[in-house]
Amino acid sequence: MGKKLNVGVVGVGRIGANHAEEIGSFPELFQWVACADHAPDRLRDVPENLKDAAKYTSLEEMLRHPGLDMVTIGTRHPDHVPMALQILEAGKIVVVEKPVATSVAEYDLLLEAAKKHPHKLFLRHNRRFEPEFVKAMELMNSGLIGDVQVVKLCRSCGFCRRNDWMTMTEFYGGLLTNWGPHLIDQALQFLASPVTDLWADVRRIVSIGDGDDYFKILLKGANGRLADVEVTGGNLLNPPREIEIIGNRGSIYAENGRIHAKYLDPCVELKDLKPHPENPPKKYGNFDEKLYVVHAEYQMHNRYGGPDYFEPRVLWEHLYREVTEGIPSPITLEQGREVVRITEEISKKSGFEPIKKFKSKLLRKA
Repeated sequence: MGKKLNVGVVGVGRIGANHAEEIGSFPELFQWVACADHAPDRLRDVPENLKDAAKYTSLEEMLRHPGLDMVTIGTRHPDHVPMALQILEAGKIVVVEKPVATSVAEYDLLLEAAKKHPHKLFLRHNRRFEPEFVKAMELMNSGLIGDVQVVKLCRSCGFCRRNDWMTMTEFYGGLLTNWGPHLIDQALQFLASPVTDLWADVRRIVSIGDGDDYFKILLKGANGRLADVEVTGGNLLNPPREIEIIGNRGSIYAENGRIHAKYLDPCVELKDLKPHPENPPKKYGNFDEKLYVVHAEYQMHNRYGGPDYFEPRVLWEHLYREVTEGIPSPITLEQGREVVRITEEISKKSGFEPIKKFKSKLLRKA
């Protein structure tokens, strides 16, 4: 075990509190030493893990904290890249909250800086390590359900007339930039192939702000797989299944904290049959063969524990290993760029005007 990394966070609101809790789960790897926020009330009411950390009113001040190794960013979306560049230029490790960047052009500025500071830029695509996602990927890649055709990813935020800054496109807000990076990243992993075609619809249903609260996207991979991604914040119905994967020998789905796999018994060989041109029987179905279906169910646990099939491979452990041992994190900067590229393409193709008008401060200066 190498030395503990001294960590600071900029932005100690809801997202910063999440960072504080997550990193606080690894006291043998990280130590909270500093936090910064421009709002005095936030600094007076910090999460428990930050009670003893030095308090600063700006990122610039915090970067001068003695012995600081790493900074996580939990601020508003347009600040992510400008602050990450500052942190990298100061020679510190930086973890950027999603959305990592507001455009490919902005993200490429990060990539250029990262070349000068290797193993110091990390992306908080933490949903890559969700137990349901990890198990679904494992089952899919095992070949259990045959040739995968369609992957569906859904999230419902209920009927949410949200009115904070995350609903305002002035701050690059909306569900596409909030939930989008998580599910687009997962979809790209399920596709396991470059995206060759994309369709998107983005709209506002009940949100107070001008940002979207519903989006639907279809991504087609070069391998023929289709990813269907939908997120809604204006739905009073029961939430849909968060994951569905359809193959030619079965399906996988997530429901109520469990992963289910329904698949043809591996002993079943599909006959080489031909269709009948005559009138079909009155009962629907194929009466020339008998199929046997297996239903397997897996209870999921949280990412910090669980049965043998899930090892808690969390983001922060991977970061620590790359920094101290040179073992690459599974979340690459190139993958992060593709998530940003897809998000930008969705914004262009959807016709949703408010988000199309956004331009970052950095690019306005250029």
